[in-house]
Amino acid sequence: MSPVDIALVVGFLVMMFLAGLYFSRWVKEADDFMVAGRQLTPFILAATITATNVNMYSFIGQAGKAYTSGLGIIWQTWLGNMALVFSGIFVVPILRRLMIRTVPEFLEMRYNRHLRLFIGAIWALKLCFYLAVILTAATVAARVMTGVDNPWIWFAAFSAIAIVYSTVGGAWAVSMTDTIAFAFMLGGALIVLPIATIAAGGVPHIIEVLKNGPNPDHIKFVAQGTEFNWLFIISMVLLSTKWACIDQAILQRAFGGKDPRTVAKGMVLSGIITTPFAFLWILPGLSNLILQPGIEKPDMVIPTFLAKYLAPGVLGLVMCGLVASMMSAISADINSVATLFTNDIYHNVFRKASQKQLLKVVRISTVVSGILMILIAHYVVSQFKGVVDAQLTFVGIVDMPVFIITIVYGLFSRRTNWQGALGGYLLGATAGLVCYKYFSHNPDLSAYAVLNRYLGNDIHWNVWAKSMAALASTSAALIATPLVSACFPKHKMTPDGQRILDAFKSAKNVSSEEEIHLFPTSAKGKFGLTLMGIGVLSFACGVLSGSVQFALASHFAVGGMLVFFSGGLVRVYSD
Repeated sequence: MSPVDIALVVGFLVMMFLAGLYFSRWVKEADDFMVAGRQLTPFILAATITATNVNMYSFIGQAGKAYTSGLGIIWQTWLGNMALVFSGIFVVPILRRLMIRTVPEFLEMRYNRHLRLFIGAIWALKLCFYLAVILTAATVAARVMTGVDNPWIWFAAFSAIAIVYSTVGGAWAVSMTDTIAFAFMLGGALIVLPIATIAAGGVPHIIEVLKNGPNPDHIKFVAQGTEFNWLFIISMVLLSTKWACIDQAILQRAFGGKDPRTVAKGMVLSGIITTPFAFLWILPGLSNLILQPGIEKPDMVIPTFLAKYLAPGVLGLVMCGLVASMMSAISADINSVATLFTNDIYHNVFRKASQKQLLKVVRISTVVSGILMILIAHYVVSQFKGVVDAQLTFVGIVDMPVFIITIVYGLFSRRTNWQGALGGYLLGATAGLVCYKYFSHNPDLSAYAVLNRYLGNDIHWNVWAKSMAALASTSAALIATPLVSACFPKHKMTPDGQRILDAFKSAKNVSSEEEIHLFPTSAKGKFGLTLMGIGVLSFACGVLSGSVQFALASHFAVGGMLVFFSGGLVRVYSD
């Protein structure tokens, strides 16, 4: 990097730090730190969710996977966007009415205090793992582009700024600086996209070369001959729905919305806005198949391209965008870990803690989570093939059972008790881990071989392992939770449990500009819901027909997604 590039990046980091200090004046109590005082508007909420969603993991990790395995990785983003729309309309407004800060807090309302403590501790560690994934991607990029190859230097540099301004400003600083970060991310991506595609001969040339190359399925949205086939898409539907409904970083942004309808609008707008952005990192990844063939490690593709093809000054501006995306994700998740620890562990043990004490503890836990992030990045994430593989594997095993006991049975079943929820989580996570270990170490497994023969001998065993781990953890939790519940006395409805039922009733009966009905009452709202249903059916037909290599599978899948988004936009702006 030239002195100009270094000056630009340092100046950007100083600006973000000063912005965090400025917004710290709004932090007077724990609620201000954790959920920004619940005063965010739809567009600020959409910007901060988008900035949390789009980060270095996208620009480095997903672009690298597009390079190695094709266009299908785009569904990881697109399915997340569809899930944001679904969750924003049908799930998160209910949780927002309960005025909670975290999912474990909901688990105490629904089940008991001990389950809240258990899941809160596990989730804090899980978020530290995701923080480590983002930090690893940022460190890889910095090492390639600067030539400074010591990872500890970059771990310390990137972590310090994020920890400091997250500790001082909390959710207010994160939400407001996310808006700044979002602008820098978009600017950097809009610089890289034309440089990469023009250097590779233009988009039509890229499509033509890849179409006639050894891997023509690289440019198909739904293809059977790539790593990201129909099985991957089905597993991503589960993971994305889980993510949008219970991910702490997303929910903490959403819980900062002024009211349930604001939350719904912010999540729907974020899902729609982010959809075209996916091409900003997917197309550069595909372009490098022509520009730099033969790179083995996917996380190295974009950093190597930036170091080779960007002029001094331009590289600095793009680096600001990458640093912005990394800072946004890290600061959001650090804030989430601190909230989980303070709200679900410390406050649950020391129930008489004052607001001043809680604010002190949440800031201390912010620093601790940053240190854990560094250690996990160095000793755990580095053992995986790439950051995408690390994230998909870990989330499929650990998070899916939480989704089952929280949303599926927590909201929609009165019979489930805390014993069933705990048993369902433990058995689900165990099943996912055993399944992943078994399949990943047995690529010649007979069942795998049979499926390959039936579907064309093109399912990658590592995708099979990751996908089956997510399906196994989900299925085991679905089956085990009611079975274990049936072995113990029926759960008694508590006042807090009644609040959950009342939140459903509010969704049905309250009519105001601040509320959104669970089921629409107006003709416009019913039309939007119908469009959403048609979109889901078309998407499902496209994905499933891809398993038999139907020529129009991609058209049905992408078209269904666009119809679904249209219906969601109509629905959220109607009664």
